[in-house]
Amino acid sequence: MDFRFTLIGLIIGFLIGLTGMGGGSLMTPVMILVMGVKPLVAVGTDLAYGAVTRIVGGAQHLRQNTVHRKTAYLLALGSVPSTFLGVGLITNIKQSHPALVSGFVVHAIAWALIVVAAVLVAKPLITRRLTNPDWREDLLAWGDRVPWVLPIIGALVGFLVGLTSVGAGTLIVLALLFLYPRWESKDLVGTDVFHAALLVSAASIAQFAVGNVNVPMMLSLLLGSVPGVLLGSRLAIGFPEQMLRLSMASIMLISGAKLL
Repeated sequence: MDFRFTLIGLIIGFLIGLTGMGGGSLMTPVMILVMGVKPLVAVGTDLAYGAVTRIVGGAQHLRQNTVHRKTAYLLALGSVPSTFLGVGLITNIKQSHPALVSGFVVHAIAWALIVVAAVLVAKPLITRRLTNPDWREDLLAWGDRVPWVLPIIGALVGFLVGLTSVGAGTLIVLALLFLYPRWESKDLVGTDVFHAALLVSAASIAQFAVGNVNVPMMLSLLLGSVPGVLLGSRLAIGFPEQMLRLSMASIMLISGAKLL
């Protein structure tokens, strides 16, 4: 058991508890840049650690009836197969060009971090636009009218998660905000977390199968993240989320730039 990873899990779990953001987007670059973990192992271990936390969160949202199951399953219809494709691509590159795989993964993570950071910065602007009455009427239940778009969105995000472990929550919740602008925040978050549990569980199984998960490291992270999430959740009410969100976006941009 490595208590350095327990401390990292505690800090990042605390941030997740405060904001609901930042799992893979913070954990993977910290593991690579600060702890010196190999990129493939960092991605696989982060996904395995994240699967446990998301399963717990998804189960809680199910109990609270904040999950739109049909939407989550349609997203998973695309995301689960495509995340296996993402892991398969990395595995094929590792076998055929072992000297190139680490560089490929690092650059994929870097660009994913930059995209997610941009989404975090733009999210309040997008939210305000979508709450405009004129836009809301035009977009009302668009996801129900064209349900085939959900597996496509899921497939794009699932492939990215399989490659990098980044974006399972942030990108999907933004897509749900566009597709269902009249959903309450609790339904957006609940459906997002439940879908992420399905997606990240599938990705972690694939990473376990190809040997990219460091189990002792994963357990050390969980030892810190569980109390961290609980503490952050207790302090979330009244916390200046906007400042923290912008700080996290800045960290992601800096991390992405360093990884390029």
